[in-house]
Amino acid sequence: MSNYDPNQPGQPYDPNSGSNASSPNPYGQNPYGQNQSGGNPYGQNPYGQPQSPAPSFDPYGQQQQGGYTPVQPPAQRPKTLQWAFLLILLSGIVNAIATWFMFNSNMFANMITSQWSLLQEQMQNDLQANPQLADDPFLEQMLSSPEAFMTEFNSVMSGFMITSAVISIALYFLVGFFVGRGVSAMRIIATVLAVLSLLGLSMSIATVSMFGDAQAGLLNALIVLAVGLGVAGVVFSWLRPSSEYIVARRMSRRAGYR
Repeated sequence: MSNYDPNQPGQPYDPNSGSNASSPNPYGQNPYGQNQSGGNPYGQNPYGQPQSPAPSFDPYGQQQQGGYTPVQPPAQRPKTLQWAFLLILLSGIVNAIATWFMFNSNMFANMITSQWSLLQEQMQNDLQANPQLADDPFLEQMLSSPEAFMTEFNSVMSGFMITSAVISIALYFLVGFFVGRGVSAMRIIATVLAVLSLLGLSMSIATVSMFGDAQAGLLNALIVLAVGLGVAGVVFSWLRPSSEYIVARRMSRRAGYR
């Protein structure tokens, strides 16, 4: 037993006398329990295990996991649309050639000759209704015979036929160009025009066969070729590769691509 009394003067200092490593907490045990080393001081997560972080989106990089698939611009135009453009353009060229041959043939002259009596009677009635035109020498010469009428008709219509042929080719080019580019609205317009051409084909063949004389075979062949090329171009525009490209192009334009 030690005689050390810390309250007595002159006693040496004993460092072990004032501390006890195993002395109990004067306030009792920790009411909150012991904390684990490095653990959460508030205990376990009452909501269970922590969730994995939400997927993020990189606006400048590739799609992150959990995002939607962005709309991609359409790939290169399929060959079917390129063929559609070429066939429609060729249809316009052949149609202009057929019109030119028809104008320079005897077809219109035969039509006027066969209906000359009715045409002459109608024109005379118009002159009587308008006396100011009765003394016109130009009209009198035209009414003298069908040959004179056709001479004047050809001189007036020659320039018109050239202009109409150029306009016709330009219209066919525009329709074929936009169909080849994959414009859905123009494809519908081209389809309607092709159906109308098919409906009028039989009437055109019958008229040419009746008044075309020896050139009727060539004229009918050109007319059928022109209509066939146009219909073939429209068919190419409705094939599966063309339709898939047109749908992809429409979706990409909605997404902001041009």
